[in-house]
Amino acid sequence: MLETLVFVSKIALYVTALLGIGLSLHGAASIAVSRRWIVLLGVGLLIAIASRLALLNAQLAGGLAGAFSPDTFGWIWPANRLQVYAFIGGSGLLLLSSLVRLNLLMLLAACIIAAGFGLAGHTQGLEVPGLAPWLVIGHVLIAGFWIAAPITLWPKATQEVDVTLGNMERFSLIALWCVPLLFVSGGWLLVRLTGSPGALFSTPYGQTLLLKLVLASAALAIGAWNKFRVTKLVRAAPTIGVIRLKRSLGADIFLFVAILLSIAAATTLTGPGAP
Repeated sequence: MLETLVFVSKIALYVTALLGIGLSLHGAASIAVSRRWIVLLGVGLLIAIASRLALLNAQLAGGLAGAFSPDTFGWIWPANRLQVYAFIGGSGLLLLSSLVRLNLLMLLAACIIAAGFGLAGHTQGLEVPGLAPWLVIGHVLIAGFWIAAPITLWPKATQEVDVTLGNMERFSLIALWCVPLLFVSGGWLLVRLTGSPGALFSTPYGQTLLLKLVLASAALAIGAWNKFRVTKLVRAAPTIGVIRLKRSLGADIFLFVAILLSIAAATTLTGPGAP
């Protein structure tokens, strides 16, 4: 039961943090973002952080009854405090940006939340972390931008075609340069965290991360289809194009959920050096 809750809490943390990063970056790039989404993710991230800490404490204490035990919390807090500070600070900026719509504020919120991923996690467990935490931050920023696409690019019933096209083209312009960096940084981190290319295939940790790479490649193929085919179709035949866009974004949602599950499994159920 406890392990299941820990796994669910990790997924909740990833979802709220990555979508918070992504929607902030979309807002900073002048892609329309609903204020409700920003508030929901800001509050959701705070809840996810608190739940995560309580469940880590419960794990150390040996059961849910010890979730709020001060005796074990002293062991949990030092290793997680910097990440928690970053997530709380980013959440606060998210909520503030829902009131004061400044692009710089949204960009700052995204960067601070992303920094939280570099301040803890498996890269911090490396003997010499080096550039790995920094690459994680960049990797997470790009991943969040990409994962948020189905929310901001989904065509609304009352939305004009020109607005849909504008959002798609603005997103594609940024993704064209950023997504390749996502794969380069992700590939380097895969080898760095597993220890060797062979470990990608021979260990559960490596296999789980490799699955994530395969899923991301499929999402990349859908993104290319959107850019080079669906965008033209939306412009030439809006009714058919919008239907195709919804289908491709729906497939993206499925793949992104699978990617988040694989990451949560890699960081919760297994880890570097696992047999």
